[in-house]
Amino acid sequence: MVITQIMYGIPSNKRPDVFEDETTELEEENVTLKDFDDLIRDIIHVSETAHVLDGGVSMSFGDIPLTTFSKTIIKHLDVIDLLKKEIKELQKKNRLIISRLRKEENKEKELVKKVKEETKPQRRKTELL
Repeated sequence: MVITQIMYGIPSNKRPDVFEDETTELEEENVTLKDFDDLIRDIIHVSETAHVLDGGVSMSFGDIPLTTFSKTIIKHLDVIDLLKKEIKELQKKNRLIISRLRKEENKEKELVKKVKEETKPQRRKTELL
């Protein structure tokens, strides 16, 4: 399935270009097993990085607790920054499958909502005398 979309560039002055010579054609591909594999591997990688935070809260601080505590907090903040970058990269690399999964989830929600609306009993209209 080929979808043609027009994308307009935005120059450095933050005003959108509206010239049609800058159109781009995007081909929408089907999701493959490799896409699922990549997504799972990326999620595992992020969870392994997040495990550093989990293990750091159960450590002892030894003879110099304030220095150790300070270094632990700084390391945790570094790991949090790293997690932000890794999550952003995960979303960028797996954009196709994530968008398909969200679209599928939204369709299911809409279907459930539609079924609920159809099965609601209709209210009776009362007339004032």
